[in-house]
Amino acid sequence: SPHLFLTRPHLIKLECITAMEESKVLFEQPAEEEKTKEGSSENQESMEALLEKEGLGFDFPKTGETRTGVIASMSPTEILVSVGAKSEGIIKGREFDQIDSETSSSFEVGQEIPVYILRLEDENGNLVLSYNRAREEMDWDTAEKLQEVDEIFDSKVMGFNKGGLLVGLGQLRGFVPASQIGLSRRLSLSGDTPEKRYSELVGEPVSVRVIEVDRSRRRLILSERMALKETRESLKEKLLDELQVGDVRTGRVTSLADFGAFVNIDGADGLVHMSEISWERIQSPNDVLKVGQEVDVEVISIDRDRKR
Repeated sequence: SPHLFLTRPHLIKLECITAMEESKVLFEQPAEEEKTKEGSSENQESMEALLEKEGLGFDFPKTGETRTGVIASMSPTEILVSVGAKSEGIIKGREFDQIDSETSSSFEVGQEIPVYILRLEDENGNLVLSYNRAREEMDWDTAEKLQEVDEIFDSKVMGFNKGGLLVGLGQLRGFVPASQIGLSRRLSLSGDTPEKRYSELVGEPVSVRVIEVDRSRRRLILSERMALKETRESLKEKLLDELQVGDVRTGRVTSLADFGAFVNIDGADGLVHMSEISWERIQSPNDVLKVGQEVDVEVISIDRDRKR
């Protein structure tokens, strides 16, 4: 009928217009969103640039990082430290107790100290810091540098275990294996237990080289022998300049051979030929001498050109 015939195109037209509008919305919306994103990104970049320009960029602390902080306040149980970026952290509990009394008593408000970021938040939302760990990390840096430049450093024997000596490097304890203890020191050792061999060495000065550093395994290996290599040559030159034929010196037997004995005098080894060991005829130096034995010897010959 005409009624039905006339209304159909309007419906079609309406449907087409509706579809076109939806299509327009669908296709135009992402462009608008992209425009918004670009604007937001530009705003963010502009904000960051402005902060940098004004020196207000935020450098937020990270776990495992060592920083220089400023003491903001102190109490008998904790230290509040400002670490930048408007952040404050706390040294408390075990980390506070591990700071030796001499060091903690020297702290004062406003003082700069190194701190290590243990955790970003405790139960109260505070940064958790460690002073001793920061010092340790700095000492690991020092150990790595000493190994890199192959430099000798002076320290003290702090302790021992069954395998050798423990030597201090700042907060760290390096290990000197028995095989890396200097020859003259080794020769003076006696006893069948670590306590008997090493206890008297605790507190003695020692010069060592770093021969291995493994921070992740907390492994620091030192050598007195390697340090003394260089020192022994200088001692030998000095001794040869001082010695005169006819001088009598006290030395220590360092090794025995079929043809004689080597005796160390003030860091330099000299040879005592078998014919000079005893007035009586002997079959071997072992008949009258032993390694580590202290003996008096007379200088009968010096070869300065060959340094012997």
